[in-house]
Formats: sequence, structure tokens, C-alpha cells
Amino acid sequence: MSALATIRTDQLLHPDKLLGWREAMSMHLGRTPDHVRSLERTRFVPLEDHPLDGRLEYGALGDLHFCRMSCSAHRFSRELQGNETPPGLPWLLVLQMTEVSHFEQAGSRNTLAAGEMLLLDCSRPFNVSSPRGCDYLMLLCPNLDRERVVTGESRLDTRTGLGGMVRNLITGAYAQFPLLNETSAASLGQSIEALLLNALEEQRETTRTARDTHYYRRLRIAAFIEDHLAERDLSPERVAQAVQCSVRTLHRIFESIDGIRLTEYIWQRRLARCAQALRDSSLANRSITDIAYDWGFASSSHFSTVFKATYGQSPRRFRDAALLAG
Repeated sequence: MSALATIRTDQLLHPDKLLGWREAMSMHLGRTPDHVRSLERTRFVPLEDHPLDGRLEYGALGDLHFCRMSCSAHRFSRELQGNETPPGLPWLLVLQMTEVSHFEQAGSRNTLAAGEMLLLDCSRPFNVSSPRGCDYLMLLCPNLDRERVVTGESRLDTRTGLGGMVRNLITGAYAQFPLLNETSAASLGQSIEALLLNALEEQRETTRTARDTHYYRRLRIAAFIEDHLAERDLSPERVAQAVQCSVRTLHRIFESIDGIRLTEYIWQRRLARCAQALRDSSLANRSITDIAYDWGFASSSHFSTVFKATYGQSPRRFRDAALLAG
């Protein structure tokens, strides 16, 4: 049986408290080997003139390094210098215990509230901001298979399923750490890493299923819109009723797949149909206003404005050029 080792900022002997704290984080949290520490560039900035106040508790669950970090408000960044990344760098699993922190890595931004988890890749730069201080449980996981972890999908849902089990296992390990002998600690570390991988794969499959579901629902929605595009009373509410979902879900589906709101999509499709009609020589005798009305526009001036904004020229010039070219 053993207790977690502890280090506090008021115990640091280094004359520069900030530098001493950064070194303590690298040694006791990151367990950074010497050959990597020589490449490591970190920056720790206290926020709002708060005095630095931090505490680290650390120990081992076999190969898995275990640490609780509490610290006053700050920003932290880490990167490795050089053209080649040292092989075998671990993943860092962060469980936010209290307050809120903001993480950024590889273009992905995540905000963690209490009870939420995120996996960081120690081989890549990352930034952390904790505007009201932080309290984390963190696990340095050296044995996670990189083939089975995708950095962009490394935020874990801890509300249900395996993600919730991982969170409970981690908090339980912290609470009962003094009761663990070396063998049981190592077994627990292996169990956490195995369960973490399963949780990531479960979440990835759930996300893929949701995306597929959104895609096929989007096809149904688009088909209904095309069939009723000429009707002026076509609205998100009417579409939602026809495909049996909420207006909010409609917008979410289109924003996740097309990056636009449903209403914008409807007007884009109407403009496309108008442009098609203006190119059609068999409709050359039909007025532009009638064509606009045929496809759901109620105002010829509004139609001309949005058409020019989309196609870069007025409907008349567009039609003249198209008929001349054809």
C-alpha cells in the first residue's frame, strides 16, 4: 500500500516559482524523459495577477501514471521543437473535476466542464486556459494503440455508457489509491486503458451511426423540398411536419452536412431552378417575373437582388448571355 506523492508551489525551492512549477509539471505530471525535455517548450502564465498556487499529487498504476493537479487561474502551452517527433510519446487523459477549462490541439477546440474528459496527444502542441483555476485528474497512458485513437475525436461523453464507466473507475482509483498494492494498481491501470479504448471505439461508432442517420434523413428532406419547391408556403415548419422531426433537428442536420440553415438551402434551390429556367431557350418568351413567381418568389425586386448576389449579374443579363451562348 502507498500514498500519492505531493508537491505544492509553496514547497518549491527554485528561485523562479513559475519555472519551478513548469519543471514540476514536466517531471511529475508529464513524466517527460530527458531526451524529450530538451525539445520541450512550455509556457505557464498566471491570469489576472493571481499569485501562483498549485498542488500536484502523483503516483503510478503500473505503466499508467496518475496525477491530480489543482492550480490557480492560468494559461499553459506545450510544444516540441525540431523536425522529428520522438517516438513512443503517450496520450494524456484529462478529467475535469471542477470549474471550466478550454483546450486547443490540432485545430480542435474543446471546453471541459466538471465531469467531462478529453484525450490529448503529447506528441503534438496544445494550449490550455483555466480562467478560474483548475482541478484535474490526469492519466498519462503510454500503451494506448495509436491506430485505435483519433485525435480529432478524443473528447469522451461521460454521461452514459463506457465513458461514464471510465470516469467512475478513475475517480475510484484516486479515492482508493492508498489501499492499492503494486499488483492491484498495475491491474487497475491496464483495465483503465483497455476500457478507455473501448469507450473511444463505442463513441466513434455512435457518432458514425448518427452521421449516417442524418445523411439519410437529409436525403428525405431534400426530396420533399424538391417536390414542393414551387409552393410559396414551403417552410421549415411544413418540412418538419412532413418528415416527422422538429424544426431544430432540421436545422441541425443541414448545418452538420451542408454548413447552412434549411431556409438558406430552400432559397438556394429556388434560385438554381430559376437559373435553369432562364437558360432554357424554350422558355425565352416567359417573363423573368413569372419565372421567379413559378419558383416561390413573391417579389421580383427581391428575386433580382438575391439572384445578382448569387450569380454576379442581373437575371436579364444572365439570361441574355446564356441564350447567346446556347
